[in-house]
Amino acid sequence: MARGNKCKAAWKAWEKGYAKKKGGEKEAAKEKREFYCDNGTIKLRPTTDADIPLTDKEMKANKK
Repeated sequence: MARGNKCKAAWKAWEKGYAKKKGGEKEAAKEKREFYCDNGTIKLRPTTDADIPLTDKEMKANKK
């Protein structure tokens, strides 16, 4: 299974939890930027000292 397919399934499962609540879809859309998919696992993005989630580009730069 390709990585994209694992992430697609993981995001669908993550969104299901929000779909159960009233207004959950809007809340999921707002909070999705705080998470990322790593090989089919949804993880919380690292943040700066100001609690701003890092972008993919910033996360890659920090690994070096």
